[in-house]
Amino acid sequence: MFGTHLLVAATVLATGAPAPAPRGPLTAPAPLGPLTAPAPLGPLTAPASRGPLTEIAFAISPDQVTQGSRVVLAGYAGSGDSGNAAPVDVYFRKTENDPYVRIARTAAASSGRFSTTVTAVASGDYEVLYRGNKRRGPASASDYLAVYTTRTVTRLVYAWTATRLQCHPVCRTHGPELTLGTGPVHLSFQRDCGPTRSGGSLGFTRDPWNKHAAGDPGWRDFKDGAGPVEFDLAPPERNGHFYLTWSSVQRARGQATLCDLRFTATQTANEITYV
Repeated sequence: MFGTHLLVAATVLATGAPAPAPRGPLTAPAPLGPLTAPAPLGPLTAPASRGPLTEIAFAISPDQVTQGSRVVLAGYAGSGDSGNAAPVDVYFRKTENDPYVRIARTAAASSGRFSTTVTAVASGDYEVLYRGNKRRGPASASDYLAVYTTRTVTRLVYAWTATRLQCHPVCRTHGPELTLGTGPVHLSFQRDCGPTRSGGSLGFTRDPWNKHAAGDPGWRDFKDGAGPVEFDLAPPERNGHFYLTWSSVQRARGQATLCDLRFTATQTANEITYV
């Protein structure tokens, strides 16, 4: 009985699930069909012409002037010798941190040449902007103008002083090597040797022996001490040194031959301040 039950169970297990359906034969995919070439792009076309290149040149003349002077702003803009007529605006700024401000307007002729005149007030950059026309594009350029003021100043060149010098038979002083400015040198020469008889020479020279001829514009001779306290020298050489030689001789026995001597040399010069 037990064996029969097992056989039935086995039969149920063997026949309970249906068998898979048989697979038919494999079929090839459908053909893709013939390849077709892409449509031709057609001939390439060049971009539209933008016209000739616009050139520009600009300069200020003169480029360094005193405040209040008139300067010329001139240049060329365009291409070729004709067809360049267009407005030109002029701008100014004092420093690179300042914006440009339009101060004038002029125009370029057909030749491309333009020019205008302005009053120089301050140093800074001037920019010109060529506006162009239907055939010419815009262009710009800039230039720098230096503006200054001047004033006359007196500058000290050299000063020397000594008191109670023993100038018998002679005393001398040799200044340092200097370079003078342009123009004459003004001297203020004070001397006091009491009642003695005194005299000498004061000059500016590059001669190491300090020699000079009578009438040399770089020297002044004081015979017996006579001569001006204020005078000018015109040394032929700008490089050299001041040299003073002085003697004090007794007029009577027992007189002191001590001297107080001093001189100051100055020159006037134009001091320039840029604005």
